[in-house]
Amino acid sequence: MKEVIDLLKKQKKIELGHVKALTVTMKDVENPMIKVVLESIVHDSRKHAAIAQALIDVQAGAVPHKLDMDLGPATNFNQNIKQHVRAEKEMIELLGEIGGLVKDDRVQKFIDYLVEEENRHHKLLKEFSLLLDRDSVGMDEYLGLFQKYMIVPP
Repeated sequence: MKEVIDLLKKQKKIELGHVKALTVTMKDVENPMIKVVLESIVHDSRKHAAIAQALIDVQAGAVPHKLDMDLGPATNFNQNIKQHVRAEKEMIELLGEIGGLVKDDRVQKFIDYLVEEENRHHKLLKEFSLLLDRDSVGMDEYLGLFQKYMIVPP
């Protein structure tokens, strides 16, 4: 377990170093397409560092094996997830409409990327919502769901 934690700490450090380096690089970039790609990579690297920290916490035993919440907050949380599922569906439909109108291949590639991301989020949130509807769910089920949608490494 210590080896896994050490490697995750190394992964987190690499991700945060990447964020720092790319943030400096982005300051001189004027092209909006290149800048948004770099910003997206920085965002993903921050997310990966946060995921590495969450996995460190899980490996260190700081996270319970079950997601236990009081009924009120759990219901509110689940309703917010369901609302976001509906919002993701709307975003996917809107991006599909935009994609049908776009003539520039460069723009189309980004629209396709956004549709792919929104579809991944939509599927993840739908399955997450189903897990939340159950009375008891193990942490391994959440991890399995996140791995399925490539949010955390296998």
